[in-house]
Amino acid sequence: MTFLPESWQGFEFAYPWLLLLLLLVPFIAWWLGRTGPLPSVVVPTLRPLRALGTTPRRHRGRWRWTLILTALTLLIIALARPRVQRGDLPDPTKGIDIMLALDYSRSMAEQDFHLNGQRISRRAALLHVVDDFVKKRPNDRVGIVCFARSPFLVSPLTLDHEWAMNSLRETDYSTGTAIGEGLAAAWQFIKKNSERSKVIILVTDGQNMQGRPPLQIAPFILRDQIRLYSIIIGPEIVTPTAAANHELHKSSRMTGGQFFQARDTETLQKIYELIDQLEKKALLQKRFVTWRELFPWFAGTALLLLLGEFAWNGIIRRRIP
Repeated sequence: MTFLPESWQGFEFAYPWLLLLLLLVPFIAWWLGRTGPLPSVVVPTLRPLRALGTTPRRHRGRWRWTLILTALTLLIIALARPRVQRGDLPDPTKGIDIMLALDYSRSMAEQDFHLNGQRISRRAALLHVVDDFVKKRPNDRVGIVCFARSPFLVSPLTLDHEWAMNSLRETDYSTGTAIGEGLAAAWQFIKKNSERSKVIILVTDGQNMQGRPPLQIAPFILRDQIRLYSIIIGPEIVTPTAAANHELHKSSRMTGGQFFQARDTETLQKIYELIDQLEKKALLQKRFVTWRELFPWFAGTALLLLLGEFAWNGIIRRRIP
């Protein structure tokens, strides 16, 4: 429960420890107002009355010092920087860059996956899972590269995920499987113009048939601090020995990523969920807050009090000798 008005919600002091200086104000007030002997000439016949000569030493300037102490209090509060939170600023480094490198060779048309009891193609299963994955990451820039005999850009890195997914749905199959070239294209498009954390998620259902091998591209991905996640899709079982020696497994491990195989839609969904969680843990979210500074009001009021005190005692009430 708070007693502050709604417009003052989030009020705080930037340097609250400076408020400890307020403890000096009562001491200064006591020092200035303490009692003491009046200036006098000691007369022998008035010796018995000497004890009566104790009155406030600053009796005449009581209001003057009140104004000065009030101004001092306001200046200390101003130094502590009172402020009210306005809101969050957009953080350009919030989120990561994700480039999807997807196999769009004709083998992806094989209908050996299932979704809601219906047989679907590998491509349809991949579209369903990728669409769900992208929707869960609204702060990430997503780009898409598809590859068959050669790679081609479907969508550059963008926060317009709906446009990127629509572009992917309109992409057609082609022949051949150049995994290394698809990986190289994804690396080229993601390595530029961003200080964000970067990830490549590569999905394929075959072996590299032409072009450079993935292991030849992996050192460049590692150099640019990009993580590679590789997924082999299809009903065929990849034995542990074959998986350990697979080029995509070695490439992924080299860059700090992981290697997976998905034999059905459910497994593919879980793999993307795992990648989603891994990348959310790796991401350091930053938060920038804007403030409405209040110290000028306190400092300005203190200045007005000091000017008023000077005008009153230095000009209006100035004594003529």
